[in-house]
Amino acid sequence: MGGLVYLLGFSPVFDVRAVEVTGASPETLPAVQQAAAVPADTSLLWLSTDDVDARVAAIPRVASVDVRRSLPGTVTVAVTEREPVLAVPLPTGAGLLDGTGFVYRTLPAPPAGVPRLVLPPGVAASPTDPATVAAVRVLQALPTALRAQVTELRADSAYDVSFTLGGRTVRWGADAEDERKAAVLGPLLTRPGSVYDVSTPDLPVVS
Repeated sequence: MGGLVYLLGFSPVFDVRAVEVTGASPETLPAVQQAAAVPADTSLLWLSTDDVDARVAAIPRVASVDVRRSLPGTVTVAVTEREPVLAVPLPTGAGLLDGTGFVYRTLPAPPAGVPRLVLPPGVAASPTDPATVAAVRVLQALPTALRAQVTELRADSAYDVSFTLGGRTVRWGADAEDERKAAVLGPLLTRPGSVYDVSTPDLPVVS
């Protein structure tokens, strides 16, 4: 019995020998490896995966992480990174927002294909800002083909959202009835005009 206790609790047989990271980009991998590092002589049986999870999850670019143990001595860290959906102007460049409205990275300029987000003066983009959340929700409500055409999205409030498609402006209004508005907008865009107002989807207007 004593031998079994020693084998399970103190023997180096179950020491962590490898930490394997999957899903991380080359840019993020070093930070994940550092956060997931396990001290030498740590037994896999006593390793707290919650602690490793918390350290990796604190990396801004990480959206989610799954830490698992595999006998006899491997820790697997599966990472899902955040994807940019909008870019907000910052004094140091452009802040990338993920699908929650969280600014997780700053670049000198936004990547190609990521729309610019314009918020009221003094308002910082965040998952707790109603205008930010509304902007993200409106963008995600659009069909993929239409979403790819959006160049700028303006959210003066959660009730006043608009965006540009090339040289055309779409007035969305409130972050409400998004599915209905998206369905109305597609056919509406076939009509000539410069401003397409679907804020009241039952009475859309082209001007």
